[in-house]
Amino acid sequence: MKKFMMFIFFFIGMCPMLVKAENATLEEEYLKGVYYVMTSPEGEVLQNHEPIFRLDGKIAYCLEPAMLAKAGEYRVTSGLSGSYLSDEKKAVVEEIGYYGYEYPGHQQKEYYLAAQELIWEAVSSYEAKWVTSLNGGTEINVEKEKQEIIELIEKGKKIPSFHLETIHIYEEEFVEIHDTNNVLDQFEVFDPHFRVVNGILVGQGLTKDITLKGSLQSYDKQHTLLYRQDDSQKMATLRLSSPTTFEVQFIVDGISMKIHKIGEAWNGIWNSGEWKSQGGVEFEIYAEEDIIGHFNNVIYTKDSLIQTLTTNKNGIAETKKLPDGRYRLVETKGKDHYRVTEAIIFEIDSSVEKNPELEVKNQLSTGKVEILKTDDQGMALSGVVFGLYSKGGKKLDEQTTNQDGKIMWERLPIGEYQIRELKTLEGFVLDTTKEKISVVENQTILLEKVNVPLLPNTSGRTFPLKLMIGLFGLVASKRFLW
Repeated sequence: MKKFMMFIFFFIGMCPMLVKAENATLEEEYLKGVYYVMTSPEGEVLQNHEPIFRLDGKIAYCLEPAMLAKAGEYRVTSGLSGSYLSDEKKAVVEEIGYYGYEYPGHQQKEYYLAAQELIWEAVSSYEAKWVTSLNGGTEINVEKEKQEIIELIEKGKKIPSFHLETIHIYEEEFVEIHDTNNVLDQFEVFDPHFRVVNGILVGQGLTKDITLKGSLQSYDKQHTLLYRQDDSQKMATLRLSSPTTFEVQFIVDGISMKIHKIGEAWNGIWNSGEWKSQGGVEFEIYAEEDIIGHFNNVIYTKDSLIQTLTTNKNGIAETKKLPDGRYRLVETKGKDHYRVTEAIIFEIDSSVEKNPELEVKNQLSTGKVEILKTDDQGMALSGVVFGLYSKGGKKLDEQTTNQDGKIMWERLPIGEYQIRELKTLEGFVLDTTKEKISVVENQTILLEKVNVPLLPNTSGRTFPLKLMIGLFGLVASKRFLW
């Protein structure tokens, strides 16, 4: 939508809007002590009191010196297409009228007379001059004003020195383009990233290539109108239908880095050996050094934050176009239960491929659980089976103690679990306790388990040794009391 609106603004600034045919009433303000004297190539002399013409309040100039302007209403149309003038003379007449009486600082009768005289010279063979009375009087000299109008016309045709140039910049780079022709202050540009300041084109924040266009400023945004009436000379309010324009192409350099975030894929509590894309991971990019632009200006100072990124559902985040230099990628928010990746330093220069991809791998946050199984004498017990369960009681895995009486669950995802003894050795009591544990990142939980042995009895049933000793002690104590 922005592109479309920018185009509309440019179009309006460059091309006057058309006006539907309508009527305008002629007003004449006769200038005190000013008379025109026109002489045809055949020697015929025309003279009369000189007015300033207005139609509906707009200043108008005469286009046909041999005809009188009649009072009343005039038909109004846009442009000079209804006049007898050639395209070349239309442009000349518009330029003269544009820099005439209504141009800023020209609101004196001498500029109106100078513009009218130049128009008559451009469209006819009549010679014109101005005098102070109908019978002659003193000649009114407007050569100074005529020369100023001519100089303004010539200056208005000049184009800024960088017209049609191609200029390379970086995103966020501050740009100052000087015009050695010293005419840029007359122009306006049609892009929100650029403006003219004291005759210098300045801009910042461009993110993509553009062709910047500019046009000679219009002091009132009005347009040329032609006024016609039967048996009357044609008159016109004059503006520039085709103002001078310039173009300059800006190319945004730099390389956009694609960040691809992947994390370990887990099947239950075990690494499946695959990696899966992770969305919603947040990163920040910092300048690892001062980043210098095309104009030897510092675009980003060292350690300054350049951009904040969040990966999409495919695990992808794309940076802006980065200038040559060294950068630091910092993960600020990862997925739950995954380790935050350490900062990554990367460099952008001319040798880097056009669309590079930086793969960032995340490992799950894990801890360890170790079980040491012994008898009551501290001897390791091999062959005892333990189960690992989720917090809710779902069985996840089982292992058997090795010859050292040990079981190890390594890289166990952090969280809450249960440990249960599932099978013990013959002659030992099975421990049915459900022990709850909490696995913490980078820590090892050591569970020391002691198995209680069983003792045989005469009934064929066996009892734990410790239980037998306890019972014997109890009986002995009772016998003693008795």
